[in-house]
Amino acid sequence: MTDPIHVDLAFPIRGKTLRRDHGHALYGAISRAVVGLHGADWLAVQNIPGRLTEPEVLTIEPQSVLRVRVPADRIASLLPLAGATLEVLGAALKVGAPQVDSLKPAAALDAHLVVIKLTAGVGKPFDRAAFDERFAAEAQRQLARIGVVGEMSLRGRRSITVGGRRIIGHAVRVVGLSVEHSLALQVHGLGGKRTMGCGIFRHARWQAQAVVEPAA
Repeated sequence: MTDPIHVDLAFPIRGKTLRRDHGHALYGAISRAVVGLHGADWLAVQNIPGRLTEPEVLTIEPQSVLRVRVPADRIASLLPLAGATLEVLGAALKVGAPQVDSLKPAAALDAHLVVIKLTAGVGKPFDRAAFDERFAAEAQRQLARIGVVGEMSLRGRRSITVGGRRIIGHAVRVVGLSVEHSLALQVHGLGGKRTMGCGIFRHARWQAQAVVEPAA
């Protein structure tokens, strides 16, 4: 079955500062601003980028945007965000009119943070090596489940706070992707909490490899 066409809606953001760990709160603010978005399984909300000026504080820059990845036939559902003011952990963020960006294939994709619910949970005391091994194995299983072939690497542990609970995951890179598999990974992502900035893949900042063309 062919995946539906997805796009990124890039909403300009005006504001001053924002907590670095804002994924959960941002999703809550968007859900309050647009009726019907809470619990939408087709929605992926990327964290807002900014300049790190304090250990846990981002300064919003003129080019900062809120990127929301949705099926193309859901674009209209997000348009009420334009003109809204989002209250995110005490920060007021004014949202502008979006630009629609189509997803483009790239051989190397990065996810800032992937969180995966591991069978039997995370033991105590925390065993880093065991966690990394189990995480990588489950991520590989999920790649296989969506039919994506590529070379995956873990790029360091990161976390998100949800309801006062710290959830640990990893930054993830996948390289050597074909056109088809690159687009599939951008559509499906990995792990959970995609409404909170997790498991969403974008072009790696370096692109040492050209996209592999489908076999003839």
